[in-house]
Formats: sequence, C-alpha cells, structure tokens
Amino acid sequence: MKKETRNLIIIMIILIVIDQISKILITNLLNDNVLVIIPKFLKFIYVENTGAAFGILSGNIFILILISLGLIYYIYEEIKRNKSSKVVFSYTLVLSGALGNLIDRIFRGYVVDFVSFTLFNKEMAVFNIADSYITVGVILLLYFLIKEFYNERVSSK
Repeated sequence: MKKETRNLIIIMIILIVIDQISKILITNLLNDNVLVIIPKFLKFIYVENTGAAFGILSGNIFILILISLGLIYYIYEEIKRNKSSKVVFSYTLVLSGALGNLIDRIFRGYVVDFVSFTLFNKEMAVFNIADSYITVGVILLLYFLIKEFYNERVSSK
C-alpha cells in the first residue's frame, strides 16, 4: 500500500471515529435536553434525522443507504483516478462524512444531528460533524476545480 493511501485511510478513520464519538456523547448526555453554547447563536440539541440534508427523503432509509453506497463508490473511484493531493484530500473529507452518516443509517436507522445555529433570528438546519466534513470537502473541491479551470483558461491565452 502506498504511503499516501495509508495516510488517507488513517485520516478517514480518525475523522469517522471523531464523528461517531461526538454522536455517542450527544446521545448519552443530551437526551431531550438542550445545551446552549452561545446564547441566541449556538446550541446542541439531539435530533434523529431519518432523511438526508434538510430532511429530504425522510423515512426512506433503504434508498438513502443505496444513495450513500453509490456516492461512496463514486468518490472512491475519483480518489483512485485523481493525482492532485488537494483534490484527493477534499474527496477524503466528503467520503469520511458519507461513511460516518452511513454508519448511523445502518446501525441506528437514522442519523444523529445535534449542532444548531441561529443566524439573524432564524434557526438553521441541525447538522453533525460528518455533515461538516462533507460541506468543507465540497467547498474545497469546488475551489480547487474552479482554480484549476481558471489556470487552464489563463495559460491557454
């Protein structure tokens, strides 16, 4: 196994463990309580999400598991195909988040969400650490792809 591959696997395992530990802690500590971290801005609240982002496909656990498995396979193939370590790291973040939430869907039947922000007096969607990995990974991926596209356009002139 290549050193880079081994390092990515180690990073993924660490990220998934952090995600799962956070969900176990929230499940055991909060129950029906709310833990206010920063008043009127950040709180932890236990939510059982049977859907995907924003509750999409709520209650369709089998479909969500199939979609997750398809996404995981696609990302795995992209990681194998890609040479850029930055892009591969971005995919690794997305893959770690997808696996963290897939573990919940398979073993719990729902995903544990708990981070709740209030911005401009509006409560945002509740999410978890795995969702954060996915979000940061996608943002980084878009940044690197747009930067690469821009650099190719500039160099071709």
